[in-house]
Amino acid sequence: MERGDQLVEIMHQDVILNRRGAEYFVNVTKFMDDMLVKLYGLEKFYNVSEQKDLVGHYVITLSPHTSAGVLGRIIGFTDASVGFAHPYLVSARRRNCDGDEDTTMMLLDALVNFSKHYMPTTVGGTMDAPLILTVNVKPEEVDDEVHAMEVVDNYGVDFYDKTYSYPAPGDVKVEVVGDRLKNDSIYSNIKFTHMSSIRAVSDAPKRSSYTTLKSMNEKIEMQFSLMDRLYSIDKRDTARRLILSHFIPDLMGNLHSYSRQGFRCVKCNAKYRRVPLKGVCTRCGGKLLLTINKGGIEKYLNTAINLADRYELEPYIKQRIILLKEEIEAVFGQVGSAPVKDDKQFNLLKFM
Repeated sequence: MERGDQLVEIMHQDVILNRRGAEYFVNVTKFMDDMLVKLYGLEKFYNVSEQKDLVGHYVITLSPHTSAGVLGRIIGFTDASVGFAHPYLVSARRRNCDGDEDTTMMLLDALVNFSKHYMPTTVGGTMDAPLILTVNVKPEEVDDEVHAMEVVDNYGVDFYDKTYSYPAPGDVKVEVVGDRLKNDSIYSNIKFTHMSSIRAVSDAPKRSSYTTLKSMNEKIEMQFSLMDRLYSIDKRDTARRLILSHFIPDLMGNLHSYSRQGFRCVKCNAKYRRVPLKGVCTRCGGKLLLTINKGGIEKYLNTAINLADRYELEPYIKQRIILLKEEIEAVFGQVGSAPVKDDKQFNLLKFM
């Protein structure tokens, strides 16, 4: 490396950390070194004093709701609130860059400070812990979604000529990762079609708008506002899928859970299936609250109604939403209305 404008291909198990995470890792390495010296009587391992000292050290990356970590090597840092990695590594940890927050941990921390005795015995208690570690990522063994990634530096005239006849993507020949699985060039010379300057990367947004927007309704509105500007998007189909796959199941599930919910103490977090006769927590006397509230049940209802009207979806979908709305209003009253405040609480004798 001689100049800052030279291009270096990232290796398939290299990772680039965001600086906030790197700052945290500096403290982790110091803790690990102190533990090795004071608890185990060994020498320090990391000897890290600043972020650049992390370069070259190994980490484990892990996706949510999985138990299989993947080994990676730190090669640099970014100011953006995101981590960068090779598509092979991203695919190996069973994620396709769909917005989930993956985790990264220092390798020695995961190896030393780990025991199944620390983990919950409940179903799912082993999730998000590196029970398995993939040391060597092999492209032929990762999720085949990455096998469709293009590895060419241009599409050629034939590609553009075929676009006039609207062929299926599989009918257009473009070299992809899958074509190289049995070749030596599978790990290197992964080309791209359009060059970007370093400034184009550094000047990009540092945080996703998904994290800056406060409510889910704002996020959905921004998403569909963007789709309204793109003629290539089928907005009606997107709204239909969102309502049928997410909103309606969520509304039905929350309403069902409400009928079976318990109560929680605001002080000690004790849980009760029924309110004790004392009306307060029997452990600490704290106030008891419902574990599922009205707002959590109806939070997507108005959004679903607005999307169905906005994109003129089928009557069947609108009717399903209306039926759910009527069920919710049968339990809580009119949707969107403020709860009725009544300071006069009747006792059982008054009711009788």
